[in-house]
Amino acid sequence: MSTAYDVTIVGGGVMGCAAAFELASRGVRTLVLERSVPGAEASSAAAGMLGAQVESHAPGPFVDLCVASRDRFSSWAARLREVSGIDVEHRVCGITAAAFDRAELDKMEAHAAWQREAGLRAVPLRASEVRAIEPDLAADVIGGISFPDDARVDPPRLLKALRISAEKSGASFRTGAVVRKVAGDGARSSGVVLESGETIESAHVVLAAGSWSTLVGGTTLAPDAIRPARGQIVELQLAVPFQRGIVVGSKCYVSPRDDGRVLIGSTLEFVGFERGVTAGAVRDLLTSATRMLPRLEAADLGRVWSSFRPYTANEMPFIGPSPIENLWLATGHYRNGILLSPITAEIIAALIAGEAPPIDPSPFRAPA
Repeated sequence: MSTAYDVTIVGGGVMGCAAAFELASRGVRTLVLERSVPGAEASSAAAGMLGAQVESHAPGPFVDLCVASRDRFSSWAARLREVSGIDVEHRVCGITAAAFDRAELDKMEAHAAWQREAGLRAVPLRASEVRAIEPDLAADVIGGISFPDDARVDPPRLLKALRISAEKSGASFRTGAVVRKVAGDGARSSGVVLESGETIESAHVVLAAGSWSTLVGGTTLAPDAIRPARGQIVELQLAVPFQRGIVVGSKCYVSPRDDGRVLIGSTLEFVGFERGVTAGAVRDLLTSATRMLPRLEAADLGRVWSSFRPYTANEMPFIGPSPIENLWLATGHYRNGILLSPITAEIIAALIAGEAPPIDPSPFRAPA
């Protein structure tokens, strides 16, 4: 390839950094362009729940993708630690779905049934068994489901490790770079054009701009193909952690950290790119979390924040080739950006190298 870079990646969130790490590890000359700083948006603001099973709704290619990515995290975290020296806090802690009425439990049991038929571990629990896993759940829990293979990671640490690992592997990063459009003749990409008018040439372009993806011109994505979905999160601080794993209820999830922090999420709001944390959302999240785990009432209130998750109409990501030759998509991951980062990066790197991807990406093509 004779251009300045083999690959230009638009977006420095978890998808862009993960793709850069995989590509650079293969010796591909890679440039990451980020409008702010890497990980400044949804990636580092996420709760880090690797809920491949607990958040899946039905069998099919999307569940297969999620499970394959979750199962890569152990080796991926080890690679990142070796290269960057950072522990990303990958913990196979399991996720417990807790029910407090019969309707909730029936829904959970139906959820678990099809997963067991698919060969996945989803264990129905009586009330005593739920409390044996999480003793601090409210006394009126009536049952639940254990997803012992689901896990968690710390997103800010993951983003830092990915950025360092990508750079150490040879990738370049450029911040404050707003991409106006994909360059080319409409049939084949040749690089990108920045807001300043500068053109950066590259043989391939990877669009990994999350909620901002449709603001980049020349991609063939419809303006509403990816919408920003605001999610608000509350962080509490405990002197000593008491949760063993993640607990999920009908109205919130509670995800612990090794240092006693507890993240409570998350809302879903279609308010465009309007930032903000609202009193009503914080109230509802705290009410739901303390309803499940009453000991949280004594926790110190830490930070609250919001971020924009890239929502698509069928809640599935766009991964793989676009109608424009050499323009690749790694975007629209909605609630599963952290979870799907390893497998997405592998797919993109394999396709650009002309290799067979680890999973068939055809179910995740963007509409033409």
